[in-house]
Amino acid sequence: MLLVLFSAVAGCTGGAPAGKGGVALTSAELSGTLLTGEQSGFYATPQEDPLLEDVDVVTAADPSCQPLADLTSVKPKHAPVGTAWATLQPRGVATAGSVVLTSYARGEAAVKMGELKAALTTCKEVSTSSRRGWSARASIVALPSVSVGDESVSYSETSAEAPGKGRVTTIVRTGGSMAVYLIPVEVNGPPASLMNQQHKKIQAAG
Repeated sequence: MLLVLFSAVAGCTGGAPAGKGGVALTSAELSGTLLTGEQSGFYATPQEDPLLEDVDVVTAADPSCQPLADLTSVKPKHAPVGTAWATLQPRGVATAGSVVLTSYARGEAAVKMGELKAALTTCKEVSTSSRRGWSARASIVALPSVSVGDESVSYSETSAEAPGKGRVTTIVRTGGSMAVYLIPVEVNGPPASLMNQQHKKIQAAG
């Protein structure tokens, strides 16, 4: 079973340059940086098919929580320039997580991180709906940031409909690119060693 993640993480102005002297990395370039094989207790498998379809437009009932909803929406407020993703299968756990890499025009990623941080200060519960036809409600708990990349945010999300089900989302910014990790809650988030390796590969591509 795959714990789905699609990143629409971005921002609009300011912050560090994107890759390659300010030019955002392409999807092909991001694909070349994806982790593969055994990685710190996970098995990473790069994927080629799109993770979301046109109907996967996700909206938060509270507009202040939209930056969180945008992480799983095919039409976020800020569209990425490039995208690549891989499944992350934790050893000994049936449910797979995933990581999505996205790149943005100069400065957008840094601003989006600010939007995510602001959302996490006010959104303790998020109600979302999708054009696909589903709706969901989940409690949100902000977690300490990780010492990886240029900056990061992390939070846990627990389903109101299934209290035993949840995930940990960790977002790491590397210049003008972002890596969004969605990991089953029982694994307690991705290890720093895995995220740091991904950060270095994106950094090298820039």
